[in-house]
Amino acid sequence: MARRKTNARMKRNPDLDAYRAKRDFDHTPEPEPADGKPRRRKHDYAIQMHDARNLHYDLRLELDGTLKSWAVAKGPSLDPAKKRLAIKTEDHPVDYADFEGTIPEGHYGAGTVLLWDRGTWEPVGDPHDGLENGKLIFDLHGERLKGRWALVRFKPKGRQKKENWLLIKERDEKARRSKQPVKEYDTSVASGLDTGEIARRHETGRKTKGMKAELRINSIHITHPDRVLFPEQGVTKLDLARYLETASGQMMPYVENRLVSLVRCPEGRQKKCFFQRHAGAGLNDGFRTLEVRGAKESEDYLCLDGKKGLVAAAQMGVLEFHIWGSRIDDIERPDRLVFDLDPGPGLPFDAVIEAAYETQTVLAALGLKSFPLLTGGKGIHVVAPLTRRHEWPVVKAFAKAIAEHMANARPSRYLAISSKKKREGKIFIDYLRNDHSATAIAPYSPRARKGAPVAWPVSWKELQTVESANEVTISSAFSHRKKNPWKDYGSVRQSLKSAALRKLGIET
Repeated sequence: MARRKTNARMKRNPDLDAYRAKRDFDHTPEPEPADGKPRRRKHDYAIQMHDARNLHYDLRLELDGTLKSWAVAKGPSLDPAKKRLAIKTEDHPVDYADFEGTIPEGHYGAGTVLLWDRGTWEPVGDPHDGLENGKLIFDLHGERLKGRWALVRFKPKGRQKKENWLLIKERDEKARRSKQPVKEYDTSVASGLDTGEIARRHETGRKTKGMKAELRINSIHITHPDRVLFPEQGVTKLDLARYLETASGQMMPYVENRLVSLVRCPEGRQKKCFFQRHAGAGLNDGFRTLEVRGAKESEDYLCLDGKKGLVAAAQMGVLEFHIWGSRIDDIERPDRLVFDLDPGPGLPFDAVIEAAYETQTVLAALGLKSFPLLTGGKGIHVVAPLTRRHEWPVVKAFAKAIAEHMANARPSRYLAISSKKKREGKIFIDYLRNDHSATAIAPYSPRARKGAPVAWPVSWKELQTVESANEVTISSAFSHRKKNPWKDYGSVRQSLKSAALRKLGIET
């Protein structure tokens, strides 16, 4: 087999010789180890679902610049009583922790590899002693697996060459009796795809060396699908298009028939981005325009043309969707009320959660049901759907009165004015989203931020367990959710009641 030429003066890492010997890097998409000093990604952790001759799960723990690896036949279990056979395999390069793709037939490990979980691991005690003595205890901080685990080596029999270990979940708060996560999750934490979709993606030539694959999604022609838009996670234009296609069913009720403003980053979030709300260069057939009369003149604003508009936006490098608070058939009467809870420096996220619950309580006392939205940034939006009874000035005055009421009641915690000098340790209750032509981030919209986060709807019960406003990402978004936390949003019929308006001193 042909092999790439290497610089003989560069020292090879001998720990990866077995890995090299089993692979032909001219024909497999797997990462080739670089010669010289191994690259370190301290304590990276990954589990890859490997649909090969026999389906199994490869556990990988970074140590000393390589990934120590075990093949776990049945995958991990959260039940401490269910011990899993884990066969020690060759060390892998650290870049393998990001690998996802199809190894061709006729090559070692032929089959599809899916990134099932990722994160970091923390050894308990000296990991070198643990490996040598046959008992490695560690904590996992993954997207799916957390808590304490142990790898325990069998005593070898006779001339047995393979190292057989047991992967065991320790008894802690993350343990679950009879809980089998491999049955619950069958998609990638990186791409959101299953093994069949990853295999088909491979067949399109996306990963074929030297080729610029182009493809269609929902009738939209996607050029440069491999262009990286989020460099930290390696999220590509194709990944973005796939996410928006998957999210379209949930996202469209909040963006259809509504004017949108776009944050476009054609070369990726790390390069020049710009805000677009009017027709201009680069628009395709996924968009329509609507003329809106302003105080001085009329302007044409953007509106998505159905679900294909979301994929069309991905082709344009759109990383954020900001929506108006009214629909296009009645621009002057909003159908939603939004409070943007924006924390200043020095505030933990728990304080934002507390503010969201307090906002919910205040609105409920005025007869309004509300829903929490993780913004994908630092804060939370509390959103209340409205019947279209009042025009913008009344709704804005109502929102302002609520913000000022909360700020006056707890001046040490809340602000109703946008003052950078006074923000330290306080939450700005931004009511200005409730105005003609003002916008707010759309539910399920990606954000042009590090980590590729998305604005994610949650239930009030679910909010209790949220750790940050940006914890849901393009890669992880649909890996575990089974129910829509906002399923009642569209059926809520409520308006600003006359008694509440009078109480707040608002004239209609």
